[in-house]
Amino acid sequence: MKRTALGVLAAALCLALAGCAALPAPERAADGQDWNEEWIAVGGVVGVDTPDGITFRENNEALAANGMYYATWSMGEGEPYTNTDGEEATLYDAQVYLLLGGYKSEEEARDAAAQWQEMAQAQYTVGETAEAAYNGQRFSFITYTFDGETNPYAWGASAFGVYRNYAISVELACREGFDGDAEELLAQFLDHCHYAMP
Repeated sequence: MKRTALGVLAAALCLALAGCAALPAPERAADGQDWNEEWIAVGGVVGVDTPDGITFRENNEALAANGMYYATWSMGEGEPYTNTDGEEATLYDAQVYLLLGGYKSEEEARDAAAQWQEMAQAQYTVGETAEAAYNGQRFSFITYTFDGETNPYAWGASAFGVYRNYAISVELACREGFDGDAEELLAQFLDHCHYAMP
């Protein structure tokens, strides 16, 4: 199975990221709200108030020593899947992948986010591109289809942004037959993301 851009990034960037420790749970979010313990906290920097219809799946901080954090959510029913390498996984109608990378400076984070977007654009057939803000955070936004017959996903949308010295990438990958609007669903997810007050 061809991996999504975030899967490739998670594997490749773990060696390149600067060692930035996760922040302790903040008291307030940058949007003025009190930090809610029920939010899914990614790296102590992003708190996700999971929207209705989306199910939280995993918060992987195995690469935290390298300043990288990775979390996933899903929509729809899961079914078993075995890729061409014999690896087993559960596939959902749609899946959200959030990757957060910590760097020594905002400039390094901007460079990383730009590289992530370039990697995604090289892997996918890109449809639309746009700039937009979600809950006060600016992102570059792309929609695309997946190339190749071996990928179980058909189309999706991704957003790339920077918060302080952190690069953020959020991808929504959809299977053939999923009747949701990827751009609208990703925008809804991003509107439910909160960022730790500096």
